[in-house]
Amino acid sequence: MNSLVYDTVIIGSGAAGYTSALYAVRYRLNTLVIGNQEGGQSALAHDVENYPGFESIKGPELMQKFKAHAEKYGAEMRSDEVTEIIKNEDGTFSLPLSFSGETITTKTIILAVGTKTKKLGAKGEEKLDGKGVTYCATCDGFFFRDKVTAVVGGGDSAATSALYLSGICPKVYIFVRKEAMRAEPFWMEQISKKQNIEIVYNVSVEEFKGEKKLEKVLLTNGQEITDIEGVFIEIGSSPNTALVEKFGLEKDKQGFLIVGEDQGTIVPGLFAAGDVTNQSNHFHQIATAIGEAAVAANSVFEYVSKGK
Repeated sequence: MNSLVYDTVIIGSGAAGYTSALYAVRYRLNTLVIGNQEGGQSALAHDVENYPGFESIKGPELMQKFKAHAEKYGAEMRSDEVTEIIKNEDGTFSLPLSFSGETITTKTIILAVGTKTKKLGAKGEEKLDGKGVTYCATCDGFFFRDKVTAVVGGGDSAATSALYLSGICPKVYIFVRKEAMRAEPFWMEQISKKQNIEIVYNVSVEEFKGEKKLEKVLLTNGQEITDIEGVFIEIGSSPNTALVEKFGLEKDKQGFLIVGEDQGTIVPGLFAAGDVTNQSNHFHQIATAIGEAAVAANSVFEYVSKGK
């Protein structure tokens, strides 16, 4: 076990994690960020066009700037995975790590683990996962260049994924469960200008068909589409709360952690920020994540300063 006791360990290396780290080190707190997905979900964004100061910037580039900023002021970064959170009798926490096998000790934790993509639950989805069914257009879109693709979903992520794909694919379908998309009007305006995007409303995918790869998509309206080679599922996400299940933290009906105005939980020294929480009216944006992260770091500073 490492004998060093950190002032705070931030679990999660996305927008909230990097922002928490930046504020924490500027408070002169001994700070460690642990995460195995550099940049988190924000790094999967093809274009970010609503973050102040940047008219348009690629998600990975913006997250690299966040990381570099925190590192410049002294935040330590580890590419690893926390397997468990252990609350010690003296009030500190022990964090066993998966990759290195090391155990980290810290006075406080900021949980900034974000969310994970939801599965559709359609027949054939698991079988064809990675064989034509995927969950990240910016990650896997390249493999479907010059092929007909489809996006399932009606929100911003579905809209932006379709727009990205429209630049590399001859035809892109959007399958929307309801009678209208709920994406920002800006994105809908961009979609309306694309001749190769077709929106199909009031349908869901009933089945993905194929043996070694996706061959057909059967919709709930009875339509069977045979020219689609790649389908990207963009139906939202659920919070990554597995690490804190044993603490019995309060959650809202959607499973997001309920935190106080200080981003604190019912466990002393355990704070949470970003998309994993119920804060910011569930408006999961980079801007809201960093606001919560700044508050969390300030609360950690006050907690540590009081010598709890």
